[in-house]
Amino acid sequence: MNFMAFEYWTDGWRDGSLMPNDEGLRRCKCGQYILVRDMVAIDTADSSELPYMDHVPDELLPECIAKATSREVEVAARLGYWRYLNHPYRDRYRQHRDAEEAVTKAAWEAANPDRRNWWGKLRGRQAPSYSRTPGSPFTYPAFEASEEQLQNMQSLSEILREWVAASRQGYTMELAELYREQARFDESLQVIQTLDEQEVGVTSNLIMRLINERQSALMRYMM
Repeated sequence: MNFMAFEYWTDGWRDGSLMPNDEGLRRCKCGQYILVRDMVAIDTADSSELPYMDHVPDELLPECIAKATSREVEVAARLGYWRYLNHPYRDRYRQHRDAEEAVTKAAWEAANPDRRNWWGKLRGRQAPSYSRTPGSPFTYPAFEASEEQLQNMQSLSEILREWVAASRQGYTMELAELYREQARFDESLQVIQTLDEQEVGVTSNLIMRLINERQSALMRYMM
């Protein structure tokens, strides 16, 4: 599977990814919410009038949570809702970073003007090329979860805490990040320290650094 994306975020969101971000949640025309992995093939046919089940729109995730017929469906919906509610911060983050980077680049270009004469240009000498230098300013907007975000994160954390305690695979990183975004740094640290060696990587190391900094803002990074 190709997990490449334009942006990666500590809450698991991938922008511009070839892989979906929806945890396999689908809505039947009858109104029931199901997971793709729970579907069972019972027969094959040359044609069918069965309706196609599309991805669940973000605005229907609260309804899905309320109508969930299993913990698995509820978790899928709450994970999606968690990331959806983080989208406004992503927009503020991008705007903030773009503005700061523009100032940094302008200062660099002022300090490194193109001093090539006509002969240098004729000979193909390259103009100075901007690259971000170590120590350049790197700030981001303050993150403060709304009451709606906190309620969803708290409910999701409780379920995932039980699952992780029962050695259910696949949710350790999400639980650590949920605790961190709630500013529950000690709990986040305890969880992320349980990762197996093969699970440690760019994402977990970034989350660990943010825990140590007592920073609750979700963060964008590149792989």
